[in-house]
Amino acid sequence: MTNDCTKLKKVLTGRPTRQDSEALHEHLLNIASVYFLEHGFQASSIEGIAKKAQVSKLTIYRQYQNKTNLFIAVIQAGVEQYIADIRDWSRNKTVDAESLYELGMFIATRWFSLENIRLLRMTIPEVQRIQELSDMINALMMQSRQPVEEFLAKLNQQKGYHIKNLGMATIQFIQLCVFGHYYLLRDESYLPNTELLHENVQNTVHLFLNGYRTV
Repeated sequence: MTNDCTKLKKVLTGRPTRQDSEALHEHLLNIASVYFLEHGFQASSIEGIAKKAQVSKLTIYRQYQNKTNLFIAVIQAGVEQYIADIRDWSRNKTVDAESLYELGMFIATRWFSLENIRLLRMTIPEVQRIQELSDMINALMMQSRQPVEEFLAKLNQQKGYHIKNLGMATIQFIQLCVFGHYYLLRDESYLPNTELLHENVQNTVHLFLNGYRTV
């Protein structure tokens, strides 16, 4: 038995501390994320995830109540990490062509990771069937834009630029960086390579800065 499994057994059999509970939550989300990506949402089951995680079904039901909530928790964890990474990167950064390029490449690279593309394609049909998933995705989408919007707002502090509608400008910047939804309907062999991402983000930064230039 691995050290991780030994620690997990201690969490499940004893009175868990807050640190233990957080470790269990992280363990379950890691296993569930891989399981959902391998099997899809509809074909995944709490029983299958519990077996893979080496925990009881009851443990998962106590934490998340149902499969939908577990799926939402997986997505939420990814969004929270994405937000934290952008905020860490943007601290003490000035908005200019170089920093916008760095931000754009970060967004594009995350967007076009195979895990993210597969998760997006899995989620899209489910939001039509599960209302609570649709509501949560809407909230998470707005949260994920917030750190980008906060960074772009700094452009208004510079002479020669003005963004009247920051929310719209944020959506524009993100969508330009990821080619809109151009690649979502294509299989993974058509996804853009690094060279194409670099070129697109460079063009995006040029368009964005010139579009909001006042002089």
